[in-house]
Amino acid sequence: MQIEENDFREIQDCVLAKGPEEALAQLATRLQAESRYHEYFEARLMQCRYQAGLPVGAHFQLEEMPESVRDTLEKTYLAICGDTGRLFLAVDKLREAWMYLRTVDDREAMREALATTEVTAENIDSVLEIAIYEGVDLAFGFKHLLAEMGTCNAITTYESVMPAQGMFQRKQIAGLLIEHLHKELASNFHAALGTEAPEEPFASNTLSRLLQGCDGEFGEYTVHVDASHLSSVVRFAEIVEKKEHLQRAYDLTLYGKRLHQNFHFPCPAPFEDIYESHRLLFGSQLGQEVDAAVDYFHAQAKQAHREEGTSWPAEVYVMLLDRLGRFPEALLAGIEMLPPDRQLEGAAPSLLELAAKSGDYEPLLRHYQQRGELLTFTAALIQQQ
Repeated sequence: MQIEENDFREIQDCVLAKGPEEALAQLATRLQAESRYHEYFEARLMQCRYQAGLPVGAHFQLEEMPESVRDTLEKTYLAICGDTGRLFLAVDKLREAWMYLRTVDDREAMREALATTEVTAENIDSVLEIAIYEGVDLAFGFKHLLAEMGTCNAITTYESVMPAQGMFQRKQIAGLLIEHLHKELASNFHAALGTEAPEEPFASNTLSRLLQGCDGEFGEYTVHVDASHLSSVVRFAEIVEKKEHLQRAYDLTLYGKRLHQNFHFPCPAPFEDIYESHRLLFGSQLGQEVDAAVDYFHAQAKQAHREEGTSWPAEVYVMLLDRLGRFPEALLAGIEMLPPDRQLEGAAPSLLELAAKSGDYEPLLRHYQQRGELLTFTAALIQQQ
């Protein structure tokens, strides 16, 4: 909006007649009414400076001020950020809103706004930036990333963003990817067989039933979904524990086993034989071939422990024992195999958690005493009580 000469005269008259504070209040009100929210923010900051006895046009250094003044200015500044962010939300300017709401970490307001946003080609970049890369609502972001940009982009984003997230969020997004790929694969497989896919092909073990009717191996070039997508999603599924996610991941491994070896991509221990080893992991948690799975992952963990190359095989083994309810075994395996000086992935419970689940703290107390770890020994002793 163009500013007229008369506007300057009005501000000048207001400053002279009513004082700077009233003039700044009127200016902020006008800028808000004209939806000039960045300038509104600056006008509010000028009010803040004036009320604190500071030059209105200078950025103040909080470190140089008395603590009481500093606390007041910080609270006022944060309140102004929140007000400005919500003004931008009201006009669906998400990126601009987050510039201010990030300062006060108002993720709830941002999540609510995202939930009511109609995602379009014009705002998809802003939505994904805030939801995924700023971590405001990962599930919302990945749902739209899959819908708008496809599996490949979602997998690439998962690999770059999710390792820094907590285990709960990683399981949640891995579950979304499993459901998406399972539905895509089931639909494509139905089409190849000339059968009609149900409306929700991923809601049951559709792939398992379809594969039972296909004898022998697939052809050398037979594949119904991008093979790299399949292997990636199966790897991401290692941490999931919801039954429906495990079932669908298990289906994916049954399909993967049928593929020609050209489509069996390398995978680190304990999953070198990518589809068979993952089939054991998922299937055992569904009650299938439990002893075979435990023996396999125990052997893998033992080998890795001897070679001291990676802690992941041991963590997978402990995780599996825990998922199967074998808590005393999981505790002893964790004490023996999990390295105390290496950051773990977080898939397996801590030793203290396993001791609580098993109801027997004595092995853990002996372990900490032998290692001379007084702090963790004390924690276990107190938790035992």
